[in-house]
Amino acid sequence: MTTDPHDKNRRYPIGPLPQLSPDQRTPEALDGFAVSMEEAVAEWRGLVGGLTRPELARTYRPGSWTAGQLAHHAAEAHLHGLMRLKAGLTLDNFVIQPFDQDAALTLPDAALPVSAALDMLDALNLHWTALLRGVESGQFARQVIHPQEGTQDVWQLVAKHDWHLRHHLAQARAALTD
Repeated sequence: MTTDPHDKNRRYPIGPLPQLSPDQRTPEALDGFAVSMEEAVAEWRGLVGGLTRPELARTYRPGSWTAGQLAHHAAEAHLHGLMRLKAGLTLDNFVIQPFDQDAALTLPDAALPVSAALDMLDALNLHWTALLRGVESGQFARQVIHPQEGTQDVWQLVAKHDWHLRHHLAQARAALTD
C-alpha cells in the first residue's frame, strides 16, 4: 500500500513534532513559546470565530475532524497540556494520563458553539504564558513520563503543546481554504 504524499502533508501541515536540542532550552525559548501560543490562539479566533455551522463542518481531508471539532480539540488538549505542565513542574516523575481524543469529541460538549472553545483557549493561554514567562527556566528540565512516548523533560512537553496548537490550526486553515 502506498501513501499519498498529499494526504501526509494534509495530516501534518507544519511537519512533524520537533525535538528540542540542548541549545534550544533557554529562557528566550520560553518567551518564544509564549509568543507562539499567543499568536496561535489569536489566529484560531480569527479563523473560526463567527463561522456558520456548515463552514465549521468542513474537513481538511476525507475522514478527518471538522474545523469545529479541531477547535474544540485544540482547546481541550490545551487544558490537558496545562495540567501536565503544572504537574511536571511540581511533581517528581509525573506520569501523564493520555485521553481518547476521538471519544472526547463524541461527548455533548463538543457540540457547543465554537466560541466556547475559543474562550477556553484564551483563558488557558493566559495560564500557559504566565508559567512560561514566570517559572525559572531550570525547572523545565524536570522529567515527566508518557506511557507511550517515554520519559521526557518539561521542555519537550512545552514544545509538543506549542506544535500541537499550531498543527491543528493549520489543519483547520486547510479545511476552510480549500
